[in-house]
Amino acid sequence: MTKFREPGPLGCVALIYAGLVLAVGVYSIVVLLTVQDPILLSGVALLFLTFPIGWGIWQLWDVLPVELMNPIVLVLLLMGAGWFQAWAGPYLVRHVKRRRRDAD
Repeated sequence: MTKFREPGPLGCVALIYAGLVLAVGVYSIVVLLTVQDPILLSGVALLFLTFPIGWGIWQLWDVLPVELMNPIVLVLLLMGAGWFQAWAGPYLVRHVKRRRRDAD
């Protein structure tokens, strides 16, 4: 059984970031599903919020088959990128700190 530890300040920042990605993503999906002709500024906000992985997804969007070029799929991919960054950021920082501590 693993021991639970406090998330710490970096974990709290990651949780806030993941929550912000979730909020903007859900808002974007609601706008896409309810507005007849949406001008999706929240999608642009989500794109910049998930930088750099989100920008890479945006650049590769033209490579996808036509069946997958649904804007909701794009929003879901950007949300997944944001959640991955929320997980990977604190993990990488802890890993670097541990390696520096072991090197000393």
